[in-house]
Amino acid sequence: MRKVWERFISMLSSRMGLKIFSLTFALGLWLFVNVGQKPAEWPFQVPVEFRNIPSSVMVLNPSAEQVEVRLMGPPAVLSTVDAGSLKIALDLEGAQPGNSTFRLGPDSFSPPRGVRVTRVTPSVINLRLDWVAVRMLPVTVRFGGKVPFGYKVARAEANPATVRVQGPAEEISRMGSVDTVPVELEGKDGPFKKDVRLFFDGQYVSFSPDRVTVLVTLEEEFVTKEFARVEVKAKNSSSRYTVSPRSVYLLVSGPKRILDQLQIGEDQAYLDLKGLQPGNHTVKLSLSLPSEIQVLEEKPDRFRVQISSPAA
Repeated sequence: MRKVWERFISMLSSRMGLKIFSLTFALGLWLFVNVGQKPAEWPFQVPVEFRNIPSSVMVLNPSAEQVEVRLMGPPAVLSTVDAGSLKIALDLEGAQPGNSTFRLGPDSFSPPRGVRVTRVTPSVINLRLDWVAVRMLPVTVRFGGKVPFGYKVARAEANPATVRVQGPAEEISRMGSVDTVPVELEGKDGPFKKDVRLFFDGQYVSFSPDRVTVLVTLEEEFVTKEFARVEVKAKNSSSRYTVSPRSVYLLVSGPKRILDQLQIGEDQAYLDLKGLQPGNHTVKLSLSLPSEIQVLEEKPDRFRVQISSPAA
């Protein structure tokens, strides 16, 4: 018995013996870790890719961009699985516009040895395909907020004025122009430039270029305003007087920011009697208005004034 034991020890000490021992130990360890473990089921989020898409076709609204794949196997093996290695590649070579359906099952994946696919959700991927369309479309400048009070947009231009638009034929055919993101006008009172992005409320549409330079010119807004019955009084006379008629009609124009606040009273429209003697006179109306205000119509433009003699 002692000789058998010595021979066994001698064999283990040899190079071949060490190799056999290492392989046996590794196999035993693998069996302990894997076979000895209770199988588990783990979920994996697997990406969906499209391959060989014809240049004249584009994919719209895929029903799923990733699927959940549940794998069952030893936890030690499942912990080494990379979801990216399970990715689905759908071959679209020769695809035509319309709807396409791809069914997925356990055979769609190649899990590690000892692991199996138990469920795929969703099991069907629906694709909608359309032709790729290209058009040159004009750019429309859009504004955000209100135009500053008293101003108006006199000019709005984009440079370049047209851009190349690419996207689904169905979508592109409905487009008449391309909008900019809203250009804010608050605090502006004259011409200004700004680089802005182009905007489209949808997917799969691209622009070239995707930014434009916008030139906007704001100008003061001129309006007219009526003052129907402005009472007329006189200044620079210590005598008693009468005026006929007693009111005037005025139609004036000017910047909205000024005219909207303008009030006309006895300090703005009056008769200057300075130096006039008692008796009857015809006097032209005097107006004291901002220099930006222009009088378009004045009725009447002259008034009859009777100045009484001072009491003795």
